[in-house]
Formats: sequence, C-alpha cells, structure tokens
Amino acid sequence: MSTLTCIENYITQEKQHFSSFVIEPLEIGQGITLGTALRRILLSDLTGCSITGARINDIEHEFETIEGLREDTLEVLLNLKQIVFRSSFSSFNSLGEKMNKKKVKGVLNVKGPLVVTAGMFYLPKNTLKIINPTQYICTLISPREFYLEIDIEKGKGYKLSEELRKETEVQNLEDNSKGKTLIIDALFMPIKKVNYKIKLIHDTLGNIKESLNLEITTNGSITPKRAISEGLKLLIDLIFPLFKNSLASSFEILNINDKQEQPDIKLKEFITEKLSEISEIDELEQNSEQNKKKKLELLKIIKLYKKIGDQFINQDALEKAVKKNKK
Repeated sequence: MSTLTCIENYITQEKQHFSSFVIEPLEIGQGITLGTALRRILLSDLTGCSITGARINDIEHEFETIEGLREDTLEVLLNLKQIVFRSSFSSFNSLGEKMNKKKVKGVLNVKGPLVVTAGMFYLPKNTLKIINPTQYICTLISPREFYLEIDIEKGKGYKLSEELRKETEVQNLEDNSKGKTLIIDALFMPIKKVNYKIKLIHDTLGNIKESLNLEITTNGSITPKRAISEGLKLLIDLIFPLFKNSLASSFEILNINDKQEQPDIKLKEFITEKLSEISEIDELEQNSEQNKKKKLELLKIIKLYKKIGDQFINQDALEKAVKKNKK
C-alpha cells in the first residue's frame, strides 16, 4: 500500500510555507499520473481570499493623483495585491457563505504624516486575518486624512479585472460607499509553486517501484499538509462519482429474473452498503486510518465485482442478461 510522508517542512522569511512529501511505493508509470493530477488540482482548484476592489478617498479612476500621498494610485493598488488573508478552519464555511452573498469589507482611515501598512485595516471580527501585516501600502507626507476601503472575495484561480467590472458597476449603483470602486486583478490561488520528481526504488521483495516526491510552497494562508489533503479530496470527488455511476449501470445488466436471484440481491446489498460507507470519505481526514480502511473496502468491491460471473450467477443466466441488455 502506498503511503504519504512529509520529509521536510519550514516557513520562509516572507511567511511562505514549504513542505516536501514522498508517496511510495507506486507502480511504474503511476508517479507521473498522480503527480500531474495533484499539481494541476493544487494550482487551479484550491480556494483563497483576495482583494477585488478598493475605494480611495473620493477619486474616480486609478490615474487620478492623491494629494499628500508619495505614491500614485496604481502603486497603491499593486501593493494591495500583495496582502495575504487567512481564515480559521472553524469560520471558513460560514465565511464562504457570507462571501457568496456579499463581499467582505476592510476599512482603513488614518491621518498623515504616516507610513501605511496592511496591519492598519479593520476587518470583520473572528473571520479573516492578515498574514503579512507589515506589507507596505503607501506613505502620507502631509497632515491629510487618508481613507481606504477594500472588498475581499473568496474564489479560486486568477480573475482579471474585466471579469469583475460589470458586476461591480451594478453594485456601485446600489452601494453608498465612499468613492468609486477601483477594480483589482484577483489572485485567489494559495499555492505559489508545486514541483514533483520521480525516482525508481525497490520494495521489500526487490521489485522495481516508483517514488513520487512532491514539493509544495504556499503563500502562508494555508499549510502544505492541508493543501495536499484538500487536493486529494478534490481528486476523489472527481473520480468516485464516475465509478459509482458505472457500477450502478452494471446492476441493470445483472437484473435477472431467475432462480439465482437471491444471491444477486445479496451482492447488490453488499456493494450498496460498502458504497454508502465509502461516500463518507468526504468528511474524513485524508491521512486517517479510517480513510485507509475505506480505500481497502473499495478495492475489495472491485475484486468482488470481477468474480460475479463465476460465484453469484451461472453462465446461462449471465448470457441471458447480456442479450436482454443488448435488446
């Protein structure tokens, strides 16, 4: 059985998390299959929080200058894109529901002269946390008030400002917020980089196997261990419904009105029971012992299905079922 082991883990000075995992033993060719699938899922399907819009004083567009500010508006927007948000696991679901309905806002209202950083934002209580509070935003060089309001959304991948512009224009008509919303390209991806390497190893019996080494770097909003756990869950959610549907369609072929009906019913009841148990895998930790047992049960079902023709129905009944299905 293949195992997942973390062999290296550390946090960089930029608050980025790095971990290296080893998955072994794998059959020849399975390393690149699993490595490619996990890499694509980790880079594109994991969700995160990002700033999608900002309102600065009373300016109408990003090319307008702000009196008393050392930087121009475009520089401020670029600095806002560097802020990393993290939500606690207990509040993640409720926060996601809130973000689906309405954007979460953060507010900053200060007076210069002052160096403005990300830690000065007021955010919703017990929901979001800024990972890099020292992230530089701008510098006020005169005793003027500086008001900055940001919109934070939850999503996945990279979303261009053009995709958000129409939606934001409609919201601006209904929103009484100060100033006009300046759209920002949103980078929701919590994964910064994923690399994988494959090498040949020998198992305890001397057979040649493969070892998959997976290196994951995150922006600090999520740990690599949780990232690979969610990636494996998404991969299971993608594949398992296909297997379940194919197994359900096979029941139509085995729908036989014969003397061998009773064993066939028992087989259906057995497989249905196991499928219901395996469906609970979504609620389990991916590295738990209970999850490993569920995977073993799935393998047992596959082996059992291959033996249906010999052990549970006779050959004549099977041929009748195949002919009936063709009609």
